[in-house]
Amino acid sequence: MYFGSVMTFRFWIVRVFHTLTLSLFLLCGGSLFALDGVPKGLKAVIFDCDGVLVDTEYLKFLAWQDALLSQGVEFTIEEYMPLVGHSAQNILKMIGESKHLNLSDEIIELRNLKYKELQKEGVPPIQPMIDFARSISENREESGLKLGLASSAPREEILMNLKQIDLEDAFDLVISGADDLDDYIDESGKNKPKPYIYMESAKRLNVLPEECLVFEDTNAGVEAAADAGMVVIAVPNRFTLYQDFSKASHVVSSSEELSLLND
Repeated sequence: MYFGSVMTFRFWIVRVFHTLTLSLFLLCGGSLFALDGVPKGLKAVIFDCDGVLVDTEYLKFLAWQDALLSQGVEFTIEEYMPLVGHSAQNILKMIGESKHLNLSDEIIELRNLKYKELQKEGVPPIQPMIDFARSISENREESGLKLGLASSAPREEILMNLKQIDLEDAFDLVISGADDLDDYIDESGKNKPKPYIYMESAKRLNVLPEECLVFEDTNAGVEAAADAGMVVIAVPNRFTLYQDFSKASHVVSSSEELSLLND
């Protein structure tokens, strides 16, 4: 369930970085890597944060596990993995449905407090993706690309993560699905997998959705970006490797690297 050993994961993510570095080179050279559907008039690149730039999913699992256990509810990592990428409200709802329990929103408050404690101790960086985002940021003037970050998490969590990985000033836009979607009305929820965060990202970046390329690690994120009309590259991690990425234009993995390079 953990995508092999730590060494296997590191090897995989290094191969991903080599693939993405090539794509950056081609982007800055005025063309695009050969993937069907990638917009020729690309104007913006948008990253998710958790699972793409920082490896925080295990910390989030521990926070959920601690919060639920305080209410007498056991929660395993196997139960958490299919939920990765969803908002806290959706996760609580799905846990309640799977366990046939009526769970209080107090659990989310307890989860947030525990996660903040763990986050302050330091978030594990996904260094190849951080370097990739930094390279795009540093070459924005040459490439003409705008750089955005769209995360389901609360803004406070996002900014703390970016500060810890030294990317707090790298993005033209940082948008939170938890805090920045007040203009949207949807009784079933506004955060990922709904498309609103990416619709709002395009609006604030002053580009069309079809002019955006998104990097996401979860099914919920891929679905949100694709339904907003953007092209999505899925970069799965050990928690999301087996999720459904059928709406992504491409899924980057060690086994598919040559396909990306030689399309």
